[in-house]
Formats: sequence, C-alpha cells, structure tokens
Amino acid sequence: MKNLANNVGVSTIGIATFFLTVVVVVLIEHFTTFNIFTLSFFIVFPAGALICGAAAASGYYFGALWLHRRPTILIFVQILLVAAIAQFAIYYGEYRLLDLGDGRMASDVVSFKDYLDVYLSSTHLRVGRGALDTGAVGNFGRVLAFTQFLGFIVGGIFVFVMLRVYPVCEQCARYLRILAKKTQLFSKQEDFTRFYDTVFEVPVDGPDFVTLMKWQQEKDEKAVRGTIQSETTLRGCPHCKTQRISQEIKVRGEKEFRDVPQLTRHLRIPDGIDLTSAFKTV
Repeated sequence: MKNLANNVGVSTIGIATFFLTVVVVVLIEHFTTFNIFTLSFFIVFPAGALICGAAAASGYYFGALWLHRRPTILIFVQILLVAAIAQFAIYYGEYRLLDLGDGRMASDVVSFKDYLDVYLSSTHLRVGRGALDTGAVGNFGRVLAFTQFLGFIVGGIFVFVMLRVYPVCEQCARYLRILAKKTQLFSKQEDFTRFYDTVFEVPVDGPDFVTLMKWQQEKDEKAVRGTIQSETTLRGCPHCKTQRISQEIKVRGEKEFRDVPQLTRHLRIPDGIDLTSAFKTV
C-alpha cells in the first residue's frame, strides 16, 4: 500500500510540473510573443524544447527523490508521455488564448487542427546576431516542429537518466541526501598529490582526516591555469544513517575548471561513524 501511495505521489507531482510548465510557457508567449520552446541554435538544435521537456518532467525527478522511489519502466513511460504531450499542450494553450483582434478568439473561428497547420507553415526564423527575419518557412515549419518534439523527448529522457544515476544507499536503496560539501584548491601538483594519496588512507574519524580536509591554499592565491580543485561531498541515508563520501577532481583550463573523471572516487563510511560534525569544522 505504501509503494502504491508513493507511486501515486510521484505521478501527481510529475503531472503538476507538467501543467505548470505548460501554463508558464503559454503565458510568457501570450504577454511577450516569445515562445521559449522554439528557441534554437544553428536552426535545428532545439535548446528551448530540451529545457521545456526537462522542466515538464522535472516533477518525476523531485517527487521520486522526495518519496524515495527508484526509477522504473512505469516512471520512464510517464516521463516520455509528459514530455511528448507538453509541446501539443502548449500549442493548444496558445490556440485558446489567441485573440484575432475583432472580439473573436481563434478557437471560435477555426479548429485546432487547422490552426496548427497555419501556425506551423507560417513560422518565422530569426537568424544571426541581428535576429534577421527570414520570413515564413512554409512546410519546413513541420520539420522544425518535429525537431522540437524530439527536443522535448530528449529533455524528458535526460531527467530519467539523472534520476537513474543519483546516489542511493547500498543497504536500503533509498536516495542519499547531501549533508556537507568541501571545496579545496591546490596550486601546486605536489600538494594535491600528497592530499589525494593520503586523505582516504587515514581513519576518517581521526584528527588527521580533519587536518587534511582543512587544507587550503593561501587566500591571496588566485585560481589560474593548472590549479586543481577537489570537491568532496558527504552524503547520508535518512533511513539507516549510512554515509558515503564522493570526491570529484577538476583542473583549471583557460577559463574554467574541467572534470577529470578518472580521479573521481567514492568511499563508504563504516557503520556507526557520523562525519557531519567533522565536515562542519573544516
């Protein structure tokens, strides 16, 4: 019974964010004439549709985390349906709100199917930095609509994948919560090597671990190319209190830090040890 209630809860939250996304996109278009989901790069990369598809399905992500429901084929199917329907729901919302300017609404004059045919064939493209209007694209509008449809689908799939890879407790399969984070910068390779090779070798409940986690480069040193960043995250299970440390390493390039996935590592903390206070002191 509890599993059924949680499944219903996840579905309810997912449907709620679906409706919220549709309403927000429709209202923004109605008051500004800017349709978020039509935003694209290089004409055929549907960035706006990806964002809207992910937003429409985001309720399943947050609902599953909140209620500790692992991603199932049922959730996957619901996410795909919500992402796919969102585009047509937005079209329909815009259709219902379209005022022809003479006291008549579009829905009083034409059917939704006819409206959609006209809408897609009269779509305009704006290209370049000056947003040059290319005029109506005709039948190509249907191609654009299809790429946007795929964008909605991919956005939904992205949400499902993020849920699949979210850390879970090995003992009770519940989602782990973030308890604390610590970011450290290393301007010297030897300092980082000493830290990386040692921090997980000493007892995590001892003073040496706290000392290593406190290490930081001088405050006046800026992050430059080659600077190494270590981000250590402490996660815990709200049910069985199991804790796990994840450590991600990044190296500064010309403008930003870039992941070094081969140095990412995880450490399960022995039962009975709580590192929350230790992380808060560093």
